[in-house]
Amino acid sequence: MHFLFSIYKTAIKFLILFIIHEATEVQAQILNVDREILDSMPKNWYGLISGSLSQDKQKLDIRDINLYTESVIKQKNGTGITYVGQYDATISGKQILQNEGYFQLKHRDLDKRKNSLEYFLQYQWNGAWGMQSRALAGLNLRKRLFEKMGYDLYIGVGGFAQNEIWNYNGVADATKIPLNPGNIIDQQLRLNTYLKGAIKLSSKCDLVCQTYVQSNALSLIDNPKIRWYLYSEIVYNLTENWMLGFNFDHTYNQNNPVPIGKYYYGYLINLSFKF
Repeated sequence: MHFLFSIYKTAIKFLILFIIHEATEVQAQILNVDREILDSMPKNWYGLISGSLSQDKQKLDIRDINLYTESVIKQKNGTGITYVGQYDATISGKQILQNEGYFQLKHRDLDKRKNSLEYFLQYQWNGAWGMQSRALAGLNLRKRLFEKMGYDLYIGVGGFAQNEIWNYNGVADATKIPLNPGNIIDQQLRLNTYLKGAIKLSSKCDLVCQTYVQSNALSLIDNPKIRWYLYSEIVYNLTENWMLGFNFDHTYNQNNPVPIGKYYYGYLINLSFKF
């Protein structure tokens, strides 16, 4: 297991260097590769940024911060490198009530082939859950089930190596917290299956839904530790550069490393700028 994560650290360094090198040579035409509405302007790369900052004066100052970034680099062979990152925080005075985010790099086919491989790296954290970090690296076999004008459906099957570090900060019931609690390190090989569909609702609006089911590869029968994640997004292009979106997601974890809730959900309305 330690050998796999040493490979992960090396791979992320090479992938970052690769992106920097390729950004000067490739031509990107697609923004948000999982959507049905494509951007055909001839540019070397595309980026999107969406964010908000608010502050309310209550008993203590309350600040809400949300930032979402995305970029796509298209390669000449029909594949591409995508980056997605998100950060959310809520701060009351000097107390951090929420601190979560993730970053993901993926190398994949840009919906040109019926069958393809995709490689991904991801780093994630969620202070409200007590998840200090989740680092993973893996690959999927991606298959196009069908694609018509304005519709597509893909399935992916694969696996990844995962390293998680947890604490007990997210446990609400004090009786479930051990004396002198330490961090919990959870390393696993996990299976991954996902289904992704996109529908073009109009010339300026589309809908994307993705659902992931993950399980422990080494104890699939006795203790599968099922994780189910669902994400959906409706995006409307207001202008060439501005987009209005509505996102909904939920996560179900059958067996968390610490005794927190199994089900969480969230939704967000955002205004995004693409460049």
